[in-house]
Amino acid sequence: MAAGRRPAARYRNFLAVARGDGRLVLGTRAAVYAPVVDLGLVVVWDEGNDALAEPRAPYPHVREVAALRAGEERCGLLLAGYGRTAEVQALVERGWLVPLAHGSGEVRRLGPAVRVASHSERAEDRDAAARTARLPHDVFATIRAGLASGPVLLQVPRAGYRPSMACQDCRELARCPRCSHPLRGERGGALVCVNCGELPGPWVCPHCQGTRLRAPRVGVRRTAEELGRAFPQVRVVQSWSGHLVAEVGEEPALVLATPGAEPRPEAGYAAAVLMDAGLLLGRPDLRAAEEALRRWLTVSALVRPGAAGGTVMAVGEPDARAIQALVRLDAPGFAARELAERVATRFPPAARLVQFDGPQAALEEAQAAWRPVPGAEHFGPVPLETTGEGETWRLTVRVPPTHGDALVTGLRDVVADRLARKASGAMRLQVDPY
Repeated sequence: MAAGRRPAARYRNFLAVARGDGRLVLGTRAAVYAPVVDLGLVVVWDEGNDALAEPRAPYPHVREVAALRAGEERCGLLLAGYGRTAEVQALVERGWLVPLAHGSGEVRRLGPAVRVASHSERAEDRDAAARTARLPHDVFATIRAGLASGPVLLQVPRAGYRPSMACQDCRELARCPRCSHPLRGERGGALVCVNCGELPGPWVCPHCQGTRLRAPRVGVRRTAEELGRAFPQVRVVQSWSGHLVAEVGEEPALVLATPGAEPRPEAGYAAAVLMDAGLLLGRPDLRAAEEALRRWLTVSALVRPGAAGGTVMAVGEPDARAIQALVRLDAPGFAARELAERVATRFPPAARLVQFDGPQAALEEAQAAWRPVPGAEHFGPVPLETTGEGETWRLTVRVPPTHGDALVTGLRDVVADRLARKASGAMRLQVDPY
């Protein structure tokens, strides 16, 4: 069951499942609602994937729906994947889930050898700029060794050629002089704005009047161009959203892909290089490290075991906790520490967060719902945007998990009352935003 199929085919499958003719249902996030007769097991693969979070109201996550359904229908529940989220770890520590995993020794035997580029004193003695270089010497050595026996994967966090440009002198982001949208660089030196197209004349920095540009971030296409010159006799394969490559063969090749677009290898990659690890870890997101480790472990699963010469090299700071967990291939240990930090800072799943977006009048009405809840804290309201209907504000309320139901029920009544009165202004209520 998948949204990509035609409506008639999807409806035939729905009827077959509802009648009991279909005993096994496979699909995307909508499959968790399939009316399976006498349901015995619900399996969610890669439960930390953000594609499993529904972007439309009421914004449920497949993991939560599966857990609720398993409890209602008294069936088995299996949450599987190479990584582990703090939400799953919380259920494990409560005894609601039982962990099923290999021991650390078996994981190291089955997994590739994982190293961090240029983290040794020998690497710094050989190359003084090894720590700051985007492609240090260790990366080229890993690529050469891997190409001797098969394809080598390089995961690059950004698509495109030069996804963003900045002033060489003051480091300010280069923006379009007409609409202020960030500019990106194309092959040949052209500057392009996604709204206005190619810049007609030379760019001048409004902050320092500089005219020189630098690329603080380099995408897949530019990286493929650089490595293609370094390894001229090797075939280069590029894969990203909109230009996906399904699989690669056993012959040596350089495969460059963005996270989630990695082609499936026939016999495993001989080596993999995780480029620009700091970009994934530096995102302003509560789940940045968790998501980065999940993507890196997924790549590691595509690489041959260490006994067969499989190697994964990460280019980033070796003391980052997610990189250390990758070196150990220790998803459960990372999830336990992540949950401990969430408990200390009172973030989900150690607390219940509710975001309420709407006009200021609606947020004032909501006070009667959240202020009586024990332990309630509020953040904001803060202005988000101004539309034809007026200003939209956001209020975030945090309560202990034991009082989450009271908070959600009260705010839901506020939304229902405003809808019944047809009060002006769009509004949105989201519980534990992903």
